[in-house]
Amino acid sequence: MHLRVISAALATLVFLPGAGAAALPRTADSDTVGIQLLEAPSAKRADPRAKLYVIDNLRAGTTIRRSIGVTNHTNGPLRISLYASAATIRSGAFTPSDGRTQNELSSWISVAPTSVEVPAGAQAKAVVTIAVPKNATNGEQYAAVFAEPPAAQGKNGVAQVNRVGIRVYLSVGNGEPASDFTIQSMKAFRTDKGLPAVTAQVKNTGGRALDMSGSLRLTKGPGGLQAGPFPAKLGTTLGVGQTEPVSVFLDKALPNGPWTARLDLESGLIKRAATATITFPAAGEAAPVKAKLVEDKKTSPPWVAIAAGLAVLLFLIWLIFFLLKRRSRPEDKRDQMTGMTQIG
Repeated sequence: MHLRVISAALATLVFLPGAGAAALPRTADSDTVGIQLLEAPSAKRADPRAKLYVIDNLRAGTTIRRSIGVTNHTNGPLRISLYASAATIRSGAFTPSDGRTQNELSSWISVAPTSVEVPAGAQAKAVVTIAVPKNATNGEQYAAVFAEPPAAQGKNGVAQVNRVGIRVYLSVGNGEPASDFTIQSMKAFRTDKGLPAVTAQVKNTGGRALDMSGSLRLTKGPGGLQAGPFPAKLGTTLGVGQTEPVSVFLDKALPNGPWTARLDLESGLIKRAATATITFPAAGEAAPVKAKLVEDKKTSPPWVAIAAGLAVLLFLIWLIFFLLKRRSRPEDKRDQMTGMTQIG
């Protein structure tokens, strides 16, 4: 009996504090093939997620195209199949379907050509087309575009397929829903091996899916100790309205505390930070602690800076207009008025 084993690797991005939006896109790679998004919409050029995934908001009846690159990492030529498949977000993970299972979004996606012959070490290009029908339902849907090489024959007649893919986050509607999230609570615990860790409950309060990344810092510890930053465990994806834990694993040598923990999280251009006072238990889990949102420049929404800039610009325009108007008064008219005053 021949079995088919699928291994799917979707493109991911590591975003630690200080990583810029200009970071180069990475391919989703296996030992056999890689796949990479080669272009992104100009409106999202500042969004690092848009350099990795197809992320867009389209009106019903709209069609877009995106170029992708497919790379052959083997020592011989490969015929690589290209296709779209359904995906969902559940339990904090972006999960593609098995095989070529379809959903509404994947049925709108076509890839041309449907397969490419790629020499060893080379890259071939293809075009992904998403045609949203006029009667499409508003809301966000998920799919993935896969590059799949021929199955390798494994032991005991097991066929192994190592496919790689690019995520597709597509929202349908007349305007793109705002993205946002909140950090609700933090919980200190120790793993089975005694490693201190923190789990934060994060809720997606916006209208688009989120891919979480970030870090945790500890301050005001025993004797004034400070520690961190410690990177958050990557891979947590939140669908609209979902609440999932984001975990950070720390250094085993850390004392129990208490500590002031600050967690900075981001998804694309959306950044939020929260603090809580935590103490690591000797074993097991401590009770969750409500997180306090940190309001600072780092977490301020972009429109605040834009509004402030427009206000300054309007004031300068008014000031220039006022000064020019004063300078434009005729000198002879002022002299005539002065003479009339003297006569009177």
